Amino acid sequence: MSKLALLGGEKAVTTEPHSVGHHRSPMWESGKAADWEEFSEAFAAKMQVEYALPVSSGQVALNSALVAAQAGPGDEVIVPSFTWIASVSCIMHNNAVPIFADVDPKTYTVDPEDVRRKITHRTKAIIAVDLYGHPAYLKELLAIAREHDIVLIEDSAQATGAYVDGEIVGGIADITCFSFAGKPIAATSGGVMTTNSREYYERGALGGQHPSTLSKILTNSDLLKYASTGGYGDNHRIDRYAMTVAYEALETFEEANDARIANCDLLAQELSKVKGITPPYVEPGVKHVYHMFSSLYNEEELGVPRETFVKAINAEGVTALTYVNSANFLFHPGGKPMPSGPIHHRAVFQEKNVYGHGCPFQCPHYTGEADYSIGSLPVTEKLVDQEFNFLQPHLSAPNGPDQMEQVLDAVTKVVDNIGDLEGYQID
Repeated sequence: MSKLALLGGEKAVTTEPHSVGHHRSPMWESGKAADWEEFSEAFAAKMQVEYALPVSSGQVALNSALVAAQAGPGDEVIVPSFTWIASVSCIMHNNAVPIFADVDPKTYTVDPEDVRRKITHRTKAIIAVDLYGHPAYLKELLAIAREHDIVLIEDSAQATGAYVDGEIVGGIADITCFSFAGKPIAATSGGVMTTNSREYYERGALGGQHPSTLSKILTNSDLLKYASTGGYGDNHRIDRYAMTVAYEALETFEEANDARIANCDLLAQELSKVKGITPPYVEPGVKHVYHMFSSLYNEEELGVPRETFVKAINAEGVTALTYVNSANFLFHPGGKPMPSGPIHHRAVFQEKNVYGHGCPFQCPHYTGEADYSIGSLPVTEKLVDQEFNFLQPHLSAPNGPDQMEQVLDAVTKVVDNIGDLEGYQID
C-alpha cells in the first residue's frame, strides 16, 4: 500500500486542474489582474486616506457606510432630495428614515443651515452629495456633525478627483463613497468606501465581504465573530474584472478630469453670455470635475418650456437631459414619460410604505414624523424645473475647443430661434 502524501508519500493526483484555464483572458496570465489588497492600498493612497474598502457598486458603498455608522431602525439620516435615488434608498435599506434637507441654489448641494434645522435626537448621519462633480460644503457640514456627534457621509459617486481647498475628496468627511460605473474612474461596476477611521472601515466591511477577507481585516474581537457569515450576510464584494479595469483607470483619471474641466470652463465662460442660460457655479477653492455640465434654463425669459428647449438641443446633435425631472426619460429610445420630480415627490415617499406595513416610516422603533409634503423643499422644487445637463460624451477628451464651439453654436442657434418653438408639442 502506498504511503499517504500527508505523511511524506507521493501525491495521487499529479496533473493540474484544467477546467477554467483555457477560458482565461490573457489579462489574468499577464499578472495585470488586480489584487483586492493591492487595489485597496492604491486607491487609498490616491485619495490620501487611511482605508479603502472596494465594493460592488456606489450604492453598496453607501450601504456599507451606513452599516459603519450603525444607522438602523428608529434612526434618521439627513440627505438632499435633489439627487439620484441611490443616495436615499441606501437609508431605507438599513431600515432608517430619510429626512430631506434643501439645497444651495448655486451648487445644488445640501444646504448646511437646513441640515442644522433638520437635526433631532434621532439623527444618526448626514449624507452630503457631490452632485454633478461639485463637492458639497464639507467643512461646514463636518463642523455640524461634530457639534451633534453624528457621522458625515459623502456621496462622491460623481466627484472622484474633486478638491476642496487643495484637499482631494475621500478623507474630508468621516466616510466617503465612490462609484465606478460611468463615473470619473470608469469601470463596468464597482465602488469604494473610504475613511480615516479603523472602526468605520471594519464595521463597513461587515455589510458583506467574503469570510476570508474579513478574517484578514477585522481586528476588533467583537466584530470578528461575524466573519464566518461574511458579516451580516449581504454580498458587497467587488467583481474582479471591474476592479482590474478601475485599477488601470486609477492611473489616468485625473488627466481625463483636467481635460474635461478645461472644456467645461471654456463652455461656461461662453454660455454666460447667452440669454436665458445660467452655466454652472463653482465655489471658490473647489475643483469641480463636471460629471455633468449642469445649467439653469429661464423659461420666463425665453418663453417656451424647458423640455421643448432640451428637445431642440438634442435635435441639433447635443445630448442634453434633465437629471432629476421627467425629461430624463424623454430622450431614450422606447422611454416613457413618467411622474418624477425631486425624490421626495416620488410615489415611494408619498405612500410611505417601502417594505409593507408602513415600514420603515411607521416602524415601532421610529418616534418621528418625516415630512415629504409638496412644497417642503422650495429651492429643490424650483431647481428641478430649471436645470438641464450636457453629458460626458461631449465634454471629455478627445473633445476640445472645436467641439465646445459646436455645443455653444447649438445652444445659441436654439436661443436665437426660440420664437419658432412657441406652441411646439412634445409627442
